[in-house]
Amino acid sequence: MLNFDEAKVRQDHQNGVDMIPEVEKVVDQICDEGYDNIFLFGIGGTLLYAGQIMHTAKQLGCSLPLYLENATDFLYEGNKKFTKNSVVVIASLSGNTIEVEAAVDKAHEVGARVIGYVEVPESPLAKKVDHLVTTVGGEYYWWYTVVLRFMKNAGEFDAYDKLTSQMKNLPDAVVQIYKDADEEMKNYAEKYCDEPITYLVGSGNLEDWAVCYGMCIMEEMQWMRTRPISAANFFHGTLEVIERDIPVILIKGEDKTRPEMDRVEKFVNRVSAKVTVFDTKKFALPGIDEEFRGVLSPIVMRSAFMRLNVHLEHCRRHPIDIRRYYKALKY
Repeated sequence: MLNFDEAKVRQDHQNGVDMIPEVEKVVDQICDEGYDNIFLFGIGGTLLYAGQIMHTAKQLGCSLPLYLENATDFLYEGNKKFTKNSVVVIASLSGNTIEVEAAVDKAHEVGARVIGYVEVPESPLAKKVDHLVTTVGGEYYWWYTVVLRFMKNAGEFDAYDKLTSQMKNLPDAVVQIYKDADEEMKNYAEKYCDEPITYLVGSGNLEDWAVCYGMCIMEEMQWMRTRPISAANFFHGTLEVIERDIPVILIKGEDKTRPEMDRVEKFVNRVSAKVTVFDTKKFALPGIDEEFRGVLSPIVMRSAFMRLNVHLEHCRRHPIDIRRYYKALKY
């Protein structure tokens, strides 16, 4: 397989699994101290990762005062519900996301506590948070554990222990997903890498993954023009610009919103000759009960799409670490 480091993939996910007990201790301490509400702060990709667990929490029946905030919007708009008794949750791979840094500073001015996952321990954000958890490759595990642990402690997710015990099977399962997805992703990249625009459709806890992949990978890292759209909103505008030669990626998961994607799939195949369906149902998850497949669809889909990264990079002859403007200019 092209540019595939099996040991690193497995280790990254093992890092996430190994991090779970540490995250639980942080959440348990916050719960013991008491809190009024929980704010998930992010910008760009981190906001979109947090958004995926928000959908999952909603589908699991979460009634906690849980809010998702774009860090920059929070700086300018604020939120009347935000107080010194609020808890802020952040994640950052680099640890120097300036918008999130500023939002954390604003939170601290009010007296709120901040807990964070940061992959660079000596970075600005790592130094700013009140409770730091750090490893490499564990961002999904961070969001899952934080939100679902708060729910468990509030008596809203009785299956928490069962789910987290089964997540130990993910490192090996993810490695196999990379392998099983490779040929399909290679074929897609070879066929569609130079299209003038690509539409991506997702729903539920994969709605934000569709946006994340279109914006953070295809646009930022490959300079490809995209239009991500939710399945729920697809029939309120986007359907009118789908034509025979318009490529559409359908990102199908296994949560409660799958019927939304079925509806879109039925329509676009009547109109476009360039429809590609990526479906988490294609991938085995040994050691994971059926009831959790929908919950874990974001990890499954992200793992498959990591192979698309590699093949787009190769077919377009465009290294994914090259940027024209992002963090290259002052803006």
